[in-house]
Amino acid sequence: MFRIGEFSQIARVSGRLLRYYDEIGLLRPQSIDPETGYRSYSARQLLRLNRILVLKELGLSLENIARLLDQETSAEEIRGLLILRKAQIEQSLQEEVERLRVVEARLQQIDTQGQMQEPDVILKAVLATPFLGLRDVLPGMDAIQRLVRRLVMTVPAKVGCHSLGHLAILIHSPLYDPDAIDVEVGYQLVGKGPQSLELAEEKVLTLRTLPAVETMATLVHVGRVIDSHRGSGVLATWMERHGWQMSGAGRELLIQLPQSQEQDEAVVEMN
Repeated sequence: MFRIGEFSQIARVSGRLLRYYDEIGLLRPQSIDPETGYRSYSARQLLRLNRILVLKELGLSLENIARLLDQETSAEEIRGLLILRKAQIEQSLQEEVERLRVVEARLQQIDTQGQMQEPDVILKAVLATPFLGLRDVLPGMDAIQRLVRRLVMTVPAKVGCHSLGHLAILIHSPLYDPDAIDVEVGYQLVGKGPQSLELAEEKVLTLRTLPAVETMATLVHVGRVIDSHRGSGVLATWMERHGWQMSGAGRELLIQLPQSQEQDEAVVEMN
């Protein structure tokens, strides 16, 4: 048996927390000296305490924890809950990393505003182009990037690389809504392609023709795809300065895809 101070050191939890768990009936001492009131705990109680701490880390209320412990939730069930929570934390961390990168990109854009030389904007005529794509409303840029990766993994094997040109992204949303982006993603075709191509989850790519454009302003962005708004800003500044206006959905051609998620520099032609 161990006194509360000793047990708190063994378990690496505060004595105050142990007293609180005793008060609410979540973890009673093994015994209480009737004369001194000293609490004593058994090493066998570490199992219950660890389960309490794990379930608390999962975000459960103490009331729900007590209910689960009374139902004698198995170690395997708790392990499953922990794996789920681990995945949620990893996803949250990834989202925070992406937010940090966006903030860094915006800071760089602010720092370089007004310091840029005349950008290398090229005006060119674009012919009508067969396009095998999928249009959907997606919840954010991460979802668009996941769709791009899925197409890269699926379409070349089914259609053949010799028929495929560059991947293209067209944003159709009249107003940018980061939680609901009306986007069309697919391949420009340089050879014969199918009229439609079915993906998983009932998603279907269909063949259509992107209209010809008599004069299109283009700018090449080299860097992370998530930073492509910097290229858009540069192109917009150039267009305004030279009296050009937007007409129809802009196109982003992925000239060179990132080699991996860790090495995510890409070459994107902004149109």
